[in-house]
Amino acid sequence: MAGMVTLTIDGREVTVPEGTTILHAAEALGIEIPHLCYCPGLEGTGACRLCVVEVEKVRGLVVACMRRVAEGMVVHTNTPRVREARKFVLELLLSRHPGLCLSCDKSGDCKLQQYAYELGIKRPFFEVRDPGYEVKDDLFIVRDYNLCILCGRCIRVCRTQGADILDFMKRGIETRVGTPLDRPLLESGCDFCGSCVSVCPTGALMEKARLGKGREWELEKVPSRCSYCGAACELNYHLRRGEIVKVSSPRPVAYLCARGRFGYGYLQSGERLTTPLVRRGGELVPVDWDEALSLVAENLHQARERYGAEGVGGILSPLVSCETAYAFQKFFRAGLRTNNVDCGLRVGAGLELLRHADAVTGGPEGYASWKDVLEANVILLVGDVCQRVPATWGYLKRAVGRGAKLIYLGFYKDRPARLAHVWLQALPGEEPLVLARLAWLILQKPTYRTLAERVPYFASFAEEVERLARVEVSVPEENLARAAELWSEEARGVLLLPVDGVSPATGKAALNLLLLTGRREKALFPTSAFVNAQGVWRLGGVAEFFPGLRPVSEAASEFAAFWGRVPNGTPGLSLTAMLRPGSPVKALYLLGEDPLGSYPGSGSIAAKLGELDFLVVQDLTLTKTAEKAHVVLPLASLPETGGTIIATHGEKHHLSSALSPRILMPWQVFALLAAKMNLELNLSAQELLLNEIKAVTPEFGLVPAERKLGFWELGEVGPGRGDSQLKLTALAFYPSFYRQDWLKLSGLEVLLPYEGNFVALSPEEELEEGAVVEVSTPYGAFTTRVHLDKALPRGVAAVPAFSPAAAALFPLEAPWGSVPASIARA
Repeated sequence: MAGMVTLTIDGREVTVPEGTTILHAAEALGIEIPHLCYCPGLEGTGACRLCVVEVEKVRGLVVACMRRVAEGMVVHTNTPRVREARKFVLELLLSRHPGLCLSCDKSGDCKLQQYAYELGIKRPFFEVRDPGYEVKDDLFIVRDYNLCILCGRCIRVCRTQGADILDFMKRGIETRVGTPLDRPLLESGCDFCGSCVSVCPTGALMEKARLGKGREWELEKVPSRCSYCGAACELNYHLRRGEIVKVSSPRPVAYLCARGRFGYGYLQSGERLTTPLVRRGGELVPVDWDEALSLVAENLHQARERYGAEGVGGILSPLVSCETAYAFQKFFRAGLRTNNVDCGLRVGAGLELLRHADAVTGGPEGYASWKDVLEANVILLVGDVCQRVPATWGYLKRAVGRGAKLIYLGFYKDRPARLAHVWLQALPGEEPLVLARLAWLILQKPTYRTLAERVPYFASFAEEVERLARVEVSVPEENLARAAELWSEEARGVLLLPVDGVSPATGKAALNLLLLTGRREKALFPTSAFVNAQGVWRLGGVAEFFPGLRPVSEAASEFAAFWGRVPNGTPGLSLTAMLRPGSPVKALYLLGEDPLGSYPGSGSIAAKLGELDFLVVQDLTLTKTAEKAHVVLPLASLPETGGTIIATHGEKHHLSSALSPRILMPWQVFALLAAKMNLELNLSAQELLLNEIKAVTPEFGLVPAERKLGFWELGEVGPGRGDSQLKLTALAFYPSFYRQDWLKLSGLEVLLPYEGNFVALSPEEELEEGAVVEVSTPYGAFTTRVHLDKALPRGVAAVPAFSPAAAALFPLEAPWGSVPASIARA
């Protein structure tokens, strides 16, 4: 443990740990030492020389951001000598800095301007020469290197975040920052996290969308959370006159992906629905809320009376708040007395694997946190986690930098593959086989076999992994052996598992490795592509559970006491069952879900929607599914409703409303529908719903779970190396997202080849970039363009997850495995 050091700064004594810089010691006293090149969270360089201070008994001025404190040190931060040195540094910088403060959007938030003001610099001593650089007008970011002071912050943060595309170019007075070969950011490998903008102390790097929208002091800052994936990253919305002007992170070096920082356009798009629509004469026409809700209430009531509980159903999005989800399921369960309520997390294995995750850890209290990831000795990363939940990448880099060993299981040669100590490049469909082989290798160690033999049903597990271990896979044996050694020998291990992005067999095989090595608590970090996946399913947004994960078949009488109405005690139909052609559902309510635009199996879904007597869609925009509806209702987004969310790793957060939607809130819609059906459900206010949730399940469904005693059986899994068919898979190409329409309305589709309409192939395949082809699988066909991707192995084709291609080519029941495919020129 480091010792403590006592020193004096500007006459005040302070005690700090050994190794602390003078700059940080001064901060502990509330003394700000001016600095430009130093940035919290980044390695110091001491380049700008603005933070110089006087230290007694030291001849020259010392750089406060680099000099470590010493016992008895006496520091002076604001002497005439110090001020004169700082003034000289600033005047040199200003001699190459155009005086554009009158029109610069950074004015009032510019560190160069602030320090010049504090030192009383009215005009530079040296002649000012405009560098005359061309302003780089890139996607989302404008680079004006005429305003650059060469602090190097952007270069260091770009390296820290993993892109590493910025560096100093040329020498001497011609030195400037640039990209490789001075290419645009999009062509240089930039992932548009915007971290460079957040650390820039001047106006050299600015968000393109905020230019001309107001100075910093004119903007209202609203703390919130990102409404995209399950990481639920902290962010600030900066608004002027109710419009989002920019998004920032509370911490300068915290990673916000392109979706989080620049993907807010969908919230204030002109395509947002603002008034209800009803179908008349084959067309959707605007009507007032009262008429639309009367039509919805009448048709839902008629369907319930005519077809019974199975005749009506509701599907909600895992992107809404806990309060909205609770109100929606209560309207159906207590109001319509049907348990046909489910959410988009049902697509794939997300719900199944979340239940399994609880069975391993004993509930969310046993999940790993980001802190556990950073402190791990070994990390097992399964699948495309870093594309689905981009924040994961920053934590992985930091963990590896601290000494963690990374094992990456995935076919795609992306950043985790290059960072990993062991890359298990299994072809799509081989993942359960590779994980089973790791289990078999670990069982060869006497210690683990002795421990595992005590687990119930061990014999059947050992027999299964031995059988699966005989199947040949694409991963070299030495990589398998090294991974098994790391996973079994390192003390603290964490599994990063995308619960809604892998097949059930892959998920269960990965969880078996936790059980095999005795890692139950703080060793599993589940991730999800949905911001409130945990909150929605734990508060009744799935067919088989009431709020608090109480089984429907057991808890009807308990909820009758809460709701004043006896709910149905028969488990409802799942999403896949409701959307299957021939299902008994005749009236369907979709809240924030677009099955025709986001779900696989779009052909069969379209057939089912054609069977409905009544379809109501409540969404932000007129989606593909909404175009088929009888009634379309506007939906307020999560940043507009605010409310409670639960990140995938179990952290609960409350969000303030950042925007005023000028439409009814979701719970107000359900309350008005209930009133029109003569039902009293107490749904009219978010505060009422929050209080009721706390009464029904004080833990918000984050309840302890019964631990699993044995291992999971994997059953029949995918083909091994001997299968020569082209394998098609759905991959989350960054910044792919569940709602492609959000990306499009926010301008993010341009970051994907052909704006997300492509099939990716290895350059080793006999097709050229841009070729128009027809891709066929047993589930459908789709015409698209070829994108050649060196990160793909030969024999593997990939389409963007959640894209129209994925919707056409994969089945609804199993979207995250691989399917045999053929590709021919169209």
